[in-house]
Amino acid sequence: MLTVPGQRRRWRSPIPALSFGRAARTPIARGEGRPTSGRLSPFSAVLILAGLFLLAVAAMGTAALRPSPEPPPSQEASIVTPPPPMQAVATPTPVSFPSPTPLAEQLGALPVVPTPSPEPTPTPKPKMPPPTRIQIPSVGIDTTVVEVGYRIVEIQGMQVIEWEVADYAAGHHSTSANPGEGGNIVITGHNDWKGEVFRTLEHVKLGDEVILTSDAGVFRYRVTEIHYRKEVGVPLEERIATGRFLDPMPEERVTLVTCWPYGIDDHRIIVVAKPID
Repeated sequence: MLTVPGQRRRWRSPIPALSFGRAARTPIARGEGRPTSGRLSPFSAVLILAGLFLLAVAAMGTAALRPSPEPPPSQEASIVTPPPPMQAVATPTPVSFPSPTPLAEQLGALPVVPTPSPEPTPTPKPKMPPPTRIQIPSVGIDTTVVEVGYRIVEIQGMQVIEWEVADYAAGHHSTSANPGEGGNIVITGHNDWKGEVFRTLEHVKLGDEVILTSDAGVFRYRVTEIHYRKEVGVPLEERIATGRFLDPMPEERVTLVTCWPYGIDDHRIIVVAKPID
């Protein structure tokens, strides 16, 4: 190792017997290429030291010229958020709830809903005059209307009503409603004899217009129903069920009845028309 000048320590090196001391002051003969003994001169020692120094510097420069190694991949430390400092928690103030109100008092506090008044009975419409004329322009029907009555007959031990049919005119059942009264207006007519006033009733279609005329004015209706009911060869109950179309109704309508088919008459055609709004 190198020492600081002024210290009496020796530097050992691989070179044999290299030392600094009184032996170094041994004179060297002139003309000789090297000392007569194995010791070096001070000048040679300086040169050797200088060479070693230069070698050390060169080694340091070579190390400086080497490329730096690749750094390891980036790493991120998990960041742990410290818990918040403890805080004093205020004791909640107890909340006082009112005592439950008795059910009877609660009901007494509710608003009183008045009992709905019963619907007033509608004022009956005044008695209107009976129809005197019927028109169905779509099938060419245009005839007078007269009042007809009924009689009580017994069929299979049961008394039933049998309505008359007008000759050469349409017949308005006398106990049925009149136009404008808000009930069932029943009108019948023959189809194959004594005027055949309803001969073309079988050609009526839904939506066709029916016009009734009375002393009170003109009343217009629209066909809404067409029914074919068997009359001959059926139980009495079925015939009575067909007769229900002639019963009183709560709303205004016109019920037209005739026999069918032409010349056979074992069915009844029932056409219902209601007022045009």
